[in-house]
Amino acid sequence: MSFTQDIFGSFVEFLNTVILMSLFSQEYFKNKIKLISSMIIVSVIIGILDLAEVPSVSIFIYIIILINLRIVTKRNIFNILFELIFATAITIAIEHVLVIVFYELQGENALEFINRCIQLFITFIICALISSNRKLKGRVQAFYAKYQEEFYLISVTLFCFSMIEVFLWKSNSELVFHQSAIISAYTAIWFCLCSFLLKKLIENRKQKENIRLHEQYMETTENLLDGLYSEKHDFNKHLQAIQSICQFEEASVAVAEIEMYIDELKTKELNKKKSTVSINTGSGVVNALLYSKTKEAEKHGVQFYYVPSGIFPDFPCEQYELVQILGNLLDNAFEYIDGLEKEERKVILSISEMENKKRIEVRNTYHIEKSRQASISQNKNCSTKSGERRGYGLQNVKTVILKYHGKFNIFQEENEFIVEVLF
Repeated sequence: MSFTQDIFGSFVEFLNTVILMSLFSQEYFKNKIKLISSMIIVSVIIGILDLAEVPSVSIFIYIIILINLRIVTKRNIFNILFELIFATAITIAIEHVLVIVFYELQGENALEFINRCIQLFITFIICALISSNRKLKGRVQAFYAKYQEEFYLISVTLFCFSMIEVFLWKSNSELVFHQSAIISAYTAIWFCLCSFLLKKLIENRKQKENIRLHEQYMETTENLLDGLYSEKHDFNKHLQAIQSICQFEEASVAVAEIEMYIDELKTKELNKKKSTVSINTGSGVVNALLYSKTKEAEKHGVQFYYVPSGIFPDFPCEQYELVQILGNLLDNAFEYIDGLEKEERKVILSISEMENKKRIEVRNTYHIEKSRQASISQNKNCSTKSGERRGYGLQNVKTVILKYHGKFNIFQEENEFIVEVLF
């Protein structure tokens, strides 16, 4: 293959890989001119490396591609790396099948330039069809957001197997052709094992999530029971106080003191209701969660308000997913205002429905100085805090929102930080 043909082939292979990578993010094709220019430069470099027969050329090629994509997209290089190796494994698998088919049909002529161009063109069409499927792209992005760690592991295993196949091809292509049935069988077995491993990893993750949600429900239930027991205990004390008044005071004096005592209790209860959130949302599960968060707010000196808006919306997600969204949003808001002056610790939750749009909004006090250590990254829509289970809260929220094709917005209005969820 000539130098020019090598450059052309490298360019098309690079393009096919990036098309598959766009399943995970639209950033790859955000600046098309810059991307194409970069792809041409990389293709020329690959042609020169192949011409010079540089040892371990494949490693150099992927390092160059990785650096160029980092410059073009300005995405996290760690994400680019795993998205690249996954897309590479898929394109290599497609090309492997096409080469074997062409070899069976045309023999040694399958490696001629015109046939390689046809194979690359077919690969391009397959990759383009996969990438243009919006429904598939939405599912892939939701899956990627939720099971990123599992995806990384599977990508690495697929990539390692693909590199072994590329090495065999470059060292002895005749062996690959003559043993194509065995190699194809091993490839199929490898892909099946990776799929099985991925399935088990996902099941394991779901079990962990169920355990965590169960712990959250238990905590909410315990707080609710503690509150009920506390109120029952206070009620018994009030009954004892009234009984004591009846025993040691004259009837007229006792009636007057009991009335005064009851008025004081009513005033205290009214002030308490003004300072805490109403938990009558229309959803028993949400009521329990907000009751728990109310007690937490009281404990930390947070002014927590719930703004009702008539009938509670019928959200498309499951109740446990709704609790997950509300719980994580409120936790982030509470943690953001922790450390502010007591009179500035304010969180407002509103749940409403307008024009068939279900809306959740959480507002909290915003400080420019505090924003440098904010619990939410506006660029990544995820937590930047350190510690156990931190960093996953808003990522889990975003996963649920993507699952039901909702929207997730973060913005600032004067001295308020606002997180909005729309379904």
